[in-house]
Amino acid sequence: MDARQTIAIRNRIVSILVKRARLNAAKSQQECADFLGCSPSMFSQYERGVRGLSLPQLEALAYFLDVPVESLLDPEQPYELQEEEQLPMSQIMELRQRILAVQLRKCREASGLTQQEMGDLLGCSAYMISQYESGKSEIPLAELELAASHCGRKLDDFLDDSTVPRGPGVRQGRILARLDELPPDVREFVLKPTNSLYLRIAMLLSDLKADHLRSIAETLLDITY
Repeated sequence: MDARQTIAIRNRIVSILVKRARLNAAKSQQECADFLGCSPSMFSQYERGVRGLSLPQLEALAYFLDVPVESLLDPEQPYELQEEEQLPMSQIMELRQRILAVQLRKCREASGLTQQEMGDLLGCSAYMISQYESGKSEIPLAELELAASHCGRKLDDFLDDSTVPRGPGVRQGRILARLDELPPDVREFVLKPTNSLYLRIAMLLSDLKADHLRSIAETLLDITY
């Protein structure tokens, strides 16, 4: 299977997942297009797999639809929905595109590939690769995924939820997952509101330097004995 076929199949998979998430969130194509700053016609092409979304666009959609970005990449990933005040996503996506351009260039250079060689692998020109790496053109998700695989990397290596935040439902799910990882007795202690003072003390102690902690321990010993 050549690069263009691989890209076309990947675009189609993502388009189906995006449409599923949009319908579950009860959002229209117009609303999604407005949020991404593109035309409804363009968004329709994304949702039909005719045109590929970029990773920043996909991360923005995940935020707008309040689903994990992984659920727009993998049909096995679950998600929940929840409302939240919207962020200035156009500015965030612009910043994200610039970051991604630098990441792509570093990834290619680390693999010893020229822009021409990367273009040959993706079925596009060296000029197009230079456009992607300068941030002047957004690299579609499928192309990014294929470029990453040729560099021995995964798409997950390019995901970033510090620039494009996760929705509230996703964040809450991660918090609950972390709580589940705690030993039962520790989890029970943490979840008791009456223990909040002890937890705050522990937080303060965790920020102290070793010599300060040693001094506190010695003081406690003097009081105890």
